[in-house]
Amino acid sequence: MKIKILILFFTVCCYAKGSTIPIQSDKEHNTVTRIDMSEYKTINFDNLVKNISCTRLESNLFDYGITMTTHKDRLYIMGRTIAGNKVVIFNKSGQLVKELTFADALLVISMAIIPDAEELWVVSRFKIINKFKLDGTPIKRVSLPFPCANLIPVGQQNFLVYSGGTCNSRGSIEGHFLALTDFKSINKLFLPKWGKEEWPSAPQNIYAQDEKANNLFIFPNDIDTIYSYNQQKGAVYPFLFLDFHGDFLTKDKHPYGPGEDQEMSEIITKRKYIYSHYSFNQASGKLFFKLVGKREDFCSINLKNNVLYSFNRLFDNFMPISYNPFIGSDGKNLYVLVQEKELAEHYQNIKCTYPAIQRLLPALSPDGNSWILLTIEIKE
Repeated sequence: MKIKILILFFTVCCYAKGSTIPIQSDKEHNTVTRIDMSEYKTINFDNLVKNISCTRLESNLFDYGITMTTHKDRLYIMGRTIAGNKVVIFNKSGQLVKELTFADALLVISMAIIPDAEELWVVSRFKIINKFKLDGTPIKRVSLPFPCANLIPVGQQNFLVYSGGTCNSRGSIEGHFLALTDFKSINKLFLPKWGKEEWPSAPQNIYAQDEKANNLFIFPNDIDTIYSYNQQKGAVYPFLFLDFHGDFLTKDKHPYGPGEDQEMSEIITKRKYIYSHYSFNQASGKLFFKLVGKREDFCSINLKNNVLYSFNRLFDNFMPISYNPFIGSDGKNLYVLVQEKELAEHYQNIKCTYPAIQRLLPALSPDGNSWILLTIEIKE
């Protein structure tokens, strides 16, 4: 199977752009903070952790987790199986509420909670919104007139919609990658299309909310800039330019043409570039994301002083097998989904320093496949 098909179905890589795109000119937003990605403080992740709590999920209905969100007393997890993606709903104690499966499971891309409508929306086929009640009861299936890989509500019945990052006409919204819409009309357009890549990508966690400060951050595929959304102005602005000194695979460097698959395979296997980023979240005034390729570290940016941190492992030196370890955040906590055998194996010869995990360990089997949701509270 061609590599670009793997990108769509298995989300093994997303590519990154190499220079900031100014979106709008505004006297209050005409400067972008540059973060030198080679100038970081190496830290122990435990230094950022205030507390960890654990929830054992009742059913093992997916092979690994992709993304997650919480709302009221429920957990919504998008998981992957060999048949494609599904959404599984649990209550806060880990009991199964409902399993949502899809005929087009291989093309199920993202999901979002719409608080005003009290609905769960699941995006598939880059143009379909599958609407459900919060308990998973189906409502209806809506086809969009433009491509959509990811969306997020931004107030006043408006949504920021991300097209999927392709440069061809079918993969952009009126020639742009990002649009503000009420789904009746396109209100504003951001990020003009560019580059050579013509295959859409299926992103997870490109949006990170800071509800306390009423901020929304956006880290799209193919771009080395983190943007912020100003809800009052209804505008997107470049916020942080991540300067990787040419180590980030940009669209102008992306292979294109007859030898594309072979060249991309070499880039991945030889780790010539940082070719992907995952786990983009905000918690307690810090942005988090993980790099893949030439660098494999976790990064965190303190939004108070723009200090960049790097760490290679998580709590108690634990490293989950997932390519996307932080599957979600609620603004205060990061969520990590691990199988019980991962924790049992890790703590065979390592002292556990977190009481909730200590209490759980005696019940864990080194062969167990149950999912454990770790809620990691980040220090302010």
